Amino acid sequence: MLICICLGSICKMYSQTVLDSMLIISVGSYRPTIVDANKIMDKPVIVDSTKKIKVNGYNINNSRKVSTGYDVDPIDAAQMVGEPLTKLYNGLVKIGFGNYKTPYAEAWYNNLRSKEYACGLRLKHLSSQTTLEDYGFGGFSDNEVSLYGKKFLKEHTLSGNFDYVRNVVHFYGYDVSKASLTDNGIAIIQRFNCFAANAELKSHYTKAERYNHDVKLNYYNLQDTYKSSESNFKVNGYVQTAVLKEVLKVNAAVDYYNYKTITDTTNNTIVTINPNFIATGEKYRASIGVTGVMDVFVQSKFYFYPNIDLSYNIVDNIIIPYAGASGKLQKNSFKTLSDENPFVLSDLTMNNSNYKYEVFGGLRGTLSSTIAYDVRAAYSSVDNMALYVNDTKEFLANRFDVIYDDAEVLAIKGEVTYQQREKLRVNLRGEYFNYKMSIEQKAWYKPQMQFTLSGNYNLRDKIVAKVDLYYIDNQFAKAIEKDTTSSTGNKVVAQELKGVFDANIGLEYRYTKKLGFFLNFNNITNFRYYRYNNYPTQRLGFMGGLSYSF
Repeated sequence: MLICICLGSICKMYSQTVLDSMLIISVGSYRPTIVDANKIMDKPVIVDSTKKIKVNGYNINNSRKVSTGYDVDPIDAAQMVGEPLTKLYNGLVKIGFGNYKTPYAEAWYNNLRSKEYACGLRLKHLSSQTTLEDYGFGGFSDNEVSLYGKKFLKEHTLSGNFDYVRNVVHFYGYDVSKASLTDNGIAIIQRFNCFAANAELKSHYTKAERYNHDVKLNYYNLQDTYKSSESNFKVNGYVQTAVLKEVLKVNAAVDYYNYKTITDTTNNTIVTINPNFIATGEKYRASIGVTGVMDVFVQSKFYFYPNIDLSYNIVDNIIIPYAGASGKLQKNSFKTLSDENPFVLSDLTMNNSNYKYEVFGGLRGTLSSTIAYDVRAAYSSVDNMALYVNDTKEFLANRFDVIYDDAEVLAIKGEVTYQQREKLRVNLRGEYFNYKMSIEQKAWYKPQMQFTLSGNYNLRDKIVAKVDLYYIDNQFAKAIEKDTTSSTGNKVVAQELKGVFDANIGLEYRYTKKLGFFLNFNNITNFRYYRYNNYPTQRLGFMGGLSYSF
C-alpha cells in the first residue's frame, strides 16, 4: 500500500512492500497524477548451452563369437532343521521286590523304527504271599504273555496280537478261628487261564469320499479251576464316507459267547447296527443316529436306542456346551464279571443289562493353554443291573453270587486337568452317583462318591514323581441277620463298609538313559478297608527295583 500526504507544496509518501491500494490526502492546490504503465512485450528466450555431437555410422559385418566357459556347482537340497530323533532301545526290563513277599518282573522287546512294520513281546509276573490278620491266606499271582505286531500297507494298517493270562487268587474272606479247611468241598483257591487273539484292518484314505473302514476280529477262551469255561467270538467295525460334504458312519458288531459250567450251558448272540450322520461347522458338531440291537438269548429280543450328541463352541474352545441321548445293551459274561470281582462263583446266572436310555448334558472347554475342564450330568434307566452278594449257601460264604435289579441312576462327574508340556500334569476327578433301586435296599458295592487327585512331575527327564490321592465313599453289602419276628427267621440288612482316603506315591530316578531305579508306596495311610464284604485290603505296601534298557 502507498500513502501520500501533501501539505501545500510538500508531499511525503509512505510505502509498504505490497501495492494493494493507494490513499491520497491532499491539502492545498496540488493535484497529483499517476503515469500510465507500459507493459514490456519482449518474450523470454532460453539459450541451450548443450551441443550435439554427430555420431558416425558403424556395421557388424566383421563380428565374431567369443567363446566363454562357465561351470555350475550343484547346491545341496535344503533340509529342515529340527530336534534329533530320540534313541530307541529294543528291550526294557523292570524287576522289583516288596513287602508281603511280593516279587515283580516285566519285560518288553520291540523292533526299532520301521516304515514297514512294528512288532514286540511283553512278559509280566506279579505275585504276593500275604496272610492278613484274622483272615485266610490271601496270596495271588498274575502272569501275562503278549505277542503283538503291525504291518503298514500303502493305505491300510494290519495289526494283531496273541495273549495268554493266568491269574490266581485265594478266597481269604473268612474268619480262620471259626472255619476248618480240612472239610471237603471248601473253595479256597481260584485259577483263571485265558487265551486271546485279535486282528484288525484299518484304512487310511485321505479323500473323504472314499469308504474308510475299520474291521476287528476278537476271540478268547477262559477256563477256571472248577470246570467252568467261556468262549467268545466278536466281529465289529465301521464304514464311513462323505455325503453332501458331511459324514455318514455305520457301526456294526456281532458278539457271540458260549458259557459252560458243570450244571448248564449258556449261549448268547448280540447283533448291533448303528448308523450315524455327523455334521460339523465352524462352531457346532452334531451326530444323529439310532442303534438297533437283536439279543438272541433264551428268546430273541429287539431293542432300539437313540444316539444323539450335540455340541456348540461358544467362545474359542473356552465354553462348549453339549447334550445328547443314548442307550445300549451291556453284555454280562463270566469274563466281565470275574475281571471286576475275581471272588465270584463259577456257576453264575447270566443276564444282559439293558440301558434303556441315558440323557446327558455338560460343559467342557479350556481355561488357558494348560487347563482343560469337563462337567457332565446324566440320568439313565437300567434293567438288570448286575450286583454282587455273598453266597450264603456255601459254608464259608466267602464267594459271591450275582443278582440283577432295575435301577434309575443319576451320575454327576467333573474333571479338571492341568498340563505343562511334558513336565507337569495334574488331574482332579470327582464322581457322584445316586441309585434308586427297584427291589434291593441298596446298590450293593457301588459307592455314592469317588474323588481322585493324580499328579505326574518330570524333572529334566531325570527324576519322575507320581502321586495318587483318592477317596471312596461308604459302600453297602447285603447281609443276612437272624430275626425271630420274621416268618423266615432272617432279615436283610445293609451292612456299611466305611469309606477310605488313601494315597499312592511313586518315585523314579533315571541314573542313565539305560539304567533307572524306582520306589513305590501304596496305601501310605496304612488303613485297612474292605473292597468286598470280609475281603480287607493290604495295609502299607512298598516296592523297590530297577529298570534297564538294552
